[in-house]
Amino acid sequence: MLDYAQAKAAIEKDKAQRIQEHQVRVANRQRMRTMAGPAGLATPQPLNLIAQGDSWFDYPLPFPGASDVIAHLRNVPKAPEILSLAHHGEAAESMLGVKKLHELLRELRDPKNGHFDAILFSGGGNDLAGDQFRLWVRDAASAGSDPAQGLVQERVDGILAVVRAAYEDLAQARDRIDAAIPIFVHSYDFALPDGKGVCGAGPWLQPGLLDRGWEALADGQVIVRELLSQFSTLLDELQTRHVNFIHVKTQGTLGAGDWANELHPTPGGFARITQHFVEALRAWPSFQGRI
Repeated sequence: MLDYAQAKAAIEKDKAQRIQEHQVRVANRQRMRTMAGPAGLATPQPLNLIAQGDSWFDYPLPFPGASDVIAHLRNVPKAPEILSLAHHGEAAESMLGVKKLHELLRELRDPKNGHFDAILFSGGGNDLAGDQFRLWVRDAASAGSDPAQGLVQERVDGILAVVRAAYEDLAQARDRIDAAIPIFVHSYDFALPDGKGVCGAGPWLQPGLLDRGWEALADGQVIVRELLSQFSTLLDELQTRHVNFIHVKTQGTLGAGDWANELHPTPGGFARITQHFVEALRAWPSFQGRI
């Protein structure tokens, strides 16, 4: 088993390879357009996207293969070119700390990557519904066993303020490079707190609910739905405050059978989530006919 330093080195090597392969594809595509002459230069080109975020953008299961949003986007008709900096091995890191932000900005500025048409970002889920989920949940007794009162609102407000700051930093950093580049974000979906983990990780939701006295699955679903609904409202507000910031509405997409575990959809579930991204990208005025 790799130690921490070796694991980090392996992640960086994997990312460096992704960047190199992306740059080769961009160069080859530009070469082919030039060789095709005026007709080639006039032909609409596939979108060039950069992605950063959590395991919804880089989920390595089932193995072999991948079933995340980025993997499905790469398989749609007129598939976009995507440089994905999201890595499942970094799932425990902050959603947009200094390292991740600088990494994103570095690749946005590198001309070898080509001009990026859009930024895709997935973040906030680990902050809200990860191991610390218990902190946002009120004791059932103090809530009168009413799941509608199941959140400690002042704590939820605090973590949402942190998430808001990270998204605002992302938007402001984008503005310094090119405010015309749209940022597409999403609000996950209403996770099922049924105690399912994966490969020794998790569960993330049910333990906190049980610890607070919420034993019924239905009660847990009410609490999780309210927390994620507030996150969706936050993204709506950010969409209003920042230019070219698009909240892809993904909540309400998945059914009970679409969840592989408490935090991740099945391959079919990810495909359904991805369709919302495809529709949002196709609706963007300058992307018509390119995806």
